[in-house]
Amino acid sequence: MPDSDLPADRPTVAVWRDVWLPPSETFIRDQMAAMARWQGVRVGMQELPDPLVPADFAPFTGASRLRKLRGELLGTVGWERQYVNFLMEAEAQVLHAHFGPSAIRALPVAKRAGLPMVATFHGYDVTRVPRLPMGRGREYRRRLRRLFDYADRLVAVSDFIADRLIALGAPESRVTVHYTGIDVRGIDAASPLLPRSDRNGIVFVGRLVPKKGVLDLLDAVAQLPEDLRKTPITMLGDGPLAGEARRRADAAGLDLTLAGFRTSDEVAAMLDRAAVFCVPSRTGPDGDAEGFGMVFLEAGLHGAPVVSYAHGPLREAVAHGTTGLLAQEKDVAGLAAHLEHVLTDDQLADRLGRQGRQRVLEQFDIRHCTAALETIYDEVTTP
Repeated sequence: MPDSDLPADRPTVAVWRDVWLPPSETFIRDQMAAMARWQGVRVGMQELPDPLVPADFAPFTGASRLRKLRGELLGTVGWERQYVNFLMEAEAQVLHAHFGPSAIRALPVAKRAGLPMVATFHGYDVTRVPRLPMGRGREYRRRLRRLFDYADRLVAVSDFIADRLIALGAPESRVTVHYTGIDVRGIDAASPLLPRSDRNGIVFVGRLVPKKGVLDLLDAVAQLPEDLRKTPITMLGDGPLAGEARRRADAAGLDLTLAGFRTSDEVAAMLDRAAVFCVPSRTGPDGDAEGFGMVFLEAGLHGAPVVSYAHGPLREAVAHGTTGLLAQEKDVAGLAAHLEHVLTDDQLADRLGRQGRQRVLEQFDIRHCTAALETIYDEVTTP
């Protein structure tokens, strides 16, 4: 909907993120942009020097470690009145916080402002943080219980995350599964896909960390028949496993390009040309797991068939046999077999790609998903 067509008197939601806004969190930017009946103001603690989008109110400027530590330990203590004044001036009717730790720090502000609260949980906030050592996980769980007592709605980005929330003590009656969706503007079911003959290589998008299965992907390609082991692999992203990935690929004679971080447009262009999209996500050694796997929707939108693991929420992001092929988690041989199948069967790959796009368009258009979120705002603000 063009901005000119939006109602002039839309109610306001204060969208809270501690830091505005890392480049990896385009989904928050896009969700706010997709609002049609509500409008958002961006509130938090700190604004990055070069934010994806800036905050409307974030008093702790700068990015020093001291300020970060201060925020983690004290949150908004001593600043609640300034936040409340801003929220009153903005005529905010509800506060919506993203990620558990941010929601915990926003809680005193929502209470003091007397605002209903929505908190969205995305992944690490219910998988890794509750398990942190040295008492940090225990303290986080204690603070979560306070949040659970106050928040009107606890939004989970997948059924998998909803189950984790309930296991942590969230009241089941206040937990709602809501898929964020992705921006599909400019693409429809009739938009042409690049033919299989013009697609090439395996594309990986994500941080090079254990939970993304970086090394599993390389080990799986190393198990392919000789004529397929030279299939180009492009990893878009960076992280602590970059060096080990380079060493392992070289030892196995694989054609690996470590392309580093790329813009959204560059990622889209790579997905348009990918023969296979493969991020074999798995539970990390610290318990971290995917929350949903938004990038799998991006792959589907661009017609790239998916090969991955049946890891937690990926069974929701990828329809096995319909939009991709999922091996059992940590089954590298099964992952290799699926890669071989997609790389050698053009009819299968084409079908998975076309059905992937169709599923995204039908179920994960961010405009339709955000309309459901706005209904949640309606419900929590209705007396």
